[in-house]
Amino acid sequence: MLILGSLLVFGEQAIAQQRRPAARPAPTRPTVPPEPAAPKPSRAEKLSVEELKQVRAVIESSAGNIVLEFFPEVAPNHVRNFLRLAEQGFYDRTEFNRIARDFVIQGGDPAKWPADSPNRRLRFDTSPLKAEFNEMPHDKGILSMAHGSNPDSATTHYFICLRRLESLDGKYTVFGRVVEGLDVVDKIAETPIEPGTADKPAERVEVRTIRVIYPSTVTNAAKP
Repeated sequence: MLILGSLLVFGEQAIAQQRRPAARPAPTRPTVPPEPAAPKPSRAEKLSVEELKQVRAVIESSAGNIVLEFFPEVAPNHVRNFLRLAEQGFYDRTEFNRIARDFVIQGGDPAKWPADSPNRRLRFDTSPLKAEFNEMPHDKGILSMAHGSNPDSATTHYFICLRRLESLDGKYTVFGRVVEGLDVVDKIAETPIEPGTADKPAERVEVRTIRVIYPSTVTNAAKP
């Protein structure tokens, strides 16, 4: 009888344990990724048109350096936008992703950042720019801004003309030109193209950085 009683008690305990509701996991808060950080402000945004005329930028590419001057008197917003992005490092480790022979070389696509680029953790202002079409012709070495079907949709993509391109005049915003390194531009233009494509380079021509040079006459005024 004692053994039977013990078995009955043990059985009741086992049944009670089976009826007890399963423990619920402790509530947790969903993981929210941190907001991307904003890059530092640009000195170019504080400069006058006359001061911006003195600024230069150097595209430091894997093919060599290209020195640019700017036309803020006809396209001030495009000049400030380009210099701001360059100074904030937006163009670092991008590439000339479009090389159209006898036409243009084009860069500025953030999709070409490497996977480990710190830029992927930053929040850049790439708001569309209102077109600033002007009388500057699209000659060889001219720096102009690409856009989509909407002329007021330019953001970060720039191109350099490989020859006189009258068909682009009045349709794209000219905002600068190459003053040194046209030989580098020509070298980039000779990059092999992937078979079956019109302008996709078969080799990566990297833009390591675009360095902005402020002359001493505007250095103090340009400090943030």
